[in-house]
Amino acid sequence: MIMSLAKERVFSHDLKIVTVDSAEQSILSIKTENIQQTELLLAREIGEKLFLALEPYFPAAGLAAPQIKIGKSVFIYSYNRDPKNLEVVINPSFTPVGKEKTAGWEGCLSVITTTWKLAYVPRHEKIKVTYLNQAGEVVEKILEGFAAKAFQHEYDHLQGIVNIDRPDAIVKEFSTKDELHDFMQAVKKQDAARYKNPNQS
Repeated sequence: MIMSLAKERVFSHDLKIVTVDSAEQSILSIKTENIQQTELLLAREIGEKLFLALEPYFPAAGLAAPQIKIGKSVFIYSYNRDPKNLEVVINPSFTPVGKEKTAGWEGCLSVITTTWKLAYVPRHEKIKVTYLNQAGEVVEKILEGFAAKAFQHEYDHLQGIVNIDRPDAIVKEFSTKDELHDFMQAVKKQDAARYKNPNQS
């Protein structure tokens, strides 16, 4: 969960998400730097700013630091798009569990807000993740289904990769924002069938 949100609301007016057609778009293609032990306070602040930047788009799956012009290895994600379940992830890594992959449509707020494109991307269905939480503690979890998909999507951002630029992605472009919105509603219903809480055994 995101801590101390109220004190950070002063930042909300200037937290604009970087898009692939904006002047700042180059940061989306640069690999981020890991957070050092002395930067945990900074990491918490980044997590809070990510929450505030994502807030206008709730319910949403996540957002990564480069999308708000911060080149650090931090993102937030939710296993079911519910804001109450957004977690701050610091210096993440993951390994696949098994060989199964599931392909699905993905929206990205750095893409769909201006260019109306979605990417059809194969993702590992089950992964073991390791990262630091806001307290600097090491977290290890097994993620499946949509949680694994969302984690891998945000992890890509930390590697300087936007989903539409992946070599294995199929990109679909829509004529209007409304057309994309309607398509995404069907995608979200499909995703909902794959929600699995990683915090429950």
